[in-house]
Amino acid sequence: MIKDILLVIDASPRTDPIIRAACGLAERVKGTLTIEILSAGPMLIPTLAPMTAAYVPDVELVHDEADRIAAVTAMVAGCGATVRVIGIHDDVPRLAERVGKGGPIADLILIGDADLWAVGWLRGRIAEAVIMGGGTPLIVLNGAATLDPVHHAVIGWKDTSEARRALHDLVALAAPHAKIAVVAIARNEAALPKLAEGMKDVVRHLSAHGFEASAHALPADGQNVAEALQDFALREGADVLAIGAFGHSRLREVVFGGVTLALIEHARLPVLLSR
Repeated sequence: MIKDILLVIDASPRTDPIIRAACGLAERVKGTLTIEILSAGPMLIPTLAPMTAAYVPDVELVHDEADRIAAVTAMVAGCGATVRVIGIHDDVPRLAERVGKGGPIADLILIGDADLWAVGWLRGRIAEAVIMGGGTPLIVLNGAATLDPVHHAVIGWKDTSEARRALHDLVALAAPHAKIAVVAIARNEAALPKLAEGMKDVVRHLSAHGFEASAHALPADGQNVAEALQDFALREGADVLAIGAFGHSRLREVVFGGVTLALIEHARLPVLLSR
């Protein structure tokens, strides 16, 4: 059951849409929301972060942090859930380390897409650190997304411990009797029968929880897995796409590319990442 929600944002006003979305979710589940605002020193060239950080006296960061905390606190004053707003200020590399390893404990963590952040590197590092070390599911939202009840979901399936964790997290998040499509993407046609067989127990498990579950083994048709999963989810009108994150090693994802990093960087609908 989702009751304790953490939203991580930076001090940019561009994050206002997901603040409202997070408040709406906290109200709906009758839970609590913590909004963690990160105030980083300016970057001379943000695309080269963290190498071009400019020195700013700590007192200036404290002032900027206080202004944004006051603005966000005023924005959420009418929220029907309990909301606390906290700030962390530091330089960009230390912020990523502090938030990833020592953030508040929560049932669910929310983060916006890259367009909502002043420094994309900081957002990416925080998302990866939360997934790798936090033990808490992460939802990536784009600026237009809302957090409506999950009546229709897609879970990308590959039988790994990470995918099974995503399955359990999705069961906790989905509305009763939701439609859940279990989707496996095959590199070639020959792999389709084995993938279909491997999803039967997933469908059984979801059905035991009262969900309307179905299995779909699909060819990649020249797409990468992240593209194929998102295209399927959007065609089906899904509220959320869930996957097990970093099923390969973090190094392999960086060197060769991977589903997790692609979805962190280019989420076209709410994406639930679990590990």
